Amino acid sequence: MREYIDLVIAGPDFSGTTTQISDLMNYCSGAGLIVKDLRDTEIDALFHADTFSELNKPYTSLKQFLDDANLSKLSGNSFGSRIVFTLKQTLSEFSNRDLSRGTKDKLLRQMYSLLSGHHQNSDLMVASMVRNNCSTYINPLSADMWVNEEPTRRGAGQVNRTIEQRRSAFGSQLDANSAALTHQVYRIDEFLRFRNPIRENGLISLRSRSEESACYQIYDAQSLHSGIRLDKYLDLPGHKIAFANPPTHIFVVCGPENWDSEEYKKLKAERTGSRLLDDHEANYSYQLLVNQRYASDWLEELYHKGCRMYDSREPTIVRFDIYDSKEQTKHKMIRELEQILIVRGR
Repeated sequence: MREYIDLVIAGPDFSGTTTQISDLMNYCSGAGLIVKDLRDTEIDALFHADTFSELNKPYTSLKQFLDDANLSKLSGNSFGSRIVFTLKQTLSEFSNRDLSRGTKDKLLRQMYSLLSGHHQNSDLMVASMVRNNCSTYINPLSADMWVNEEPTRRGAGQVNRTIEQRRSAFGSQLDANSAALTHQVYRIDEFLRFRNPIRENGLISLRSRSEESACYQIYDAQSLHSGIRLDKYLDLPGHKIAFANPPTHIFVVCGPENWDSEEYKKLKAERTGSRLLDDHEANYSYQLLVNQRYASDWLEELYHKGCRMYDSREPTIVRFDIYDSKEQTKHKMIRELEQILIVRGR
């Protein structure tokens, strides 16, 4: 079996991880790899389940499927003259593929049923790549590359995105210790449901961020008093799993190690536009600390300590200049990825 690839795209805020993920997805699709996107909510993950395979097979994501006004990707000979749509012993047939609205409505209703327990004996049937009686099965081998993100927009990741990153909106204050505790919960969830089967099957995982986000959460005497102590961070259940099964590679886009606040503010103004900033993004001294950790050997030391604790291999870390244009960063990352694919037998 080919070696798995677990590639994380990381960096301080405004480093462009979403753009870089899209660039690498497009490159891999163009190279003939089947790419599937697990990002966003529970319903986005559920779209990739085997039970919906007649509909999901040509699509990278639920969003792409819903945006296809006439379900054009379902035309041709792939599915014969009719769409056969199976769910839990129920067979529904759609004689006209162009009846996009009806097809999408029935798909969403049946996914809602799985997630709510409506008309089912089970309380909740979330998606997973493990065959069992308490989740809805996704075949990991239905794609060559699976794309994910942290924080997730499902499970504990929702708490991070809604509460921990925006405490001020709820009359509270940032608490990096609380954020670390919440982050580690979804790392258990995502590893057991998705990451481990992807690794076991020698596939490619492409992720936006990972446990390297310790750069945001570890205590600092000057800039992060609410942070968690490193030894406690590494001892959390989710981080035991994370550092026992670390990424193979991390691509970090960051500023200079000695970045000053004026240069940071200038870049932030250029890249945010009218975007609503969360509490972390608006804290300049905190952002400079985060960048300094990404730009220095602080990150290598984190993995050296964490991987040594759990007898795992440290990831290869490659850094890119945050001041490069999007095109420059894209081409540099693609060159690095091409070498990884060759070395790992792709």
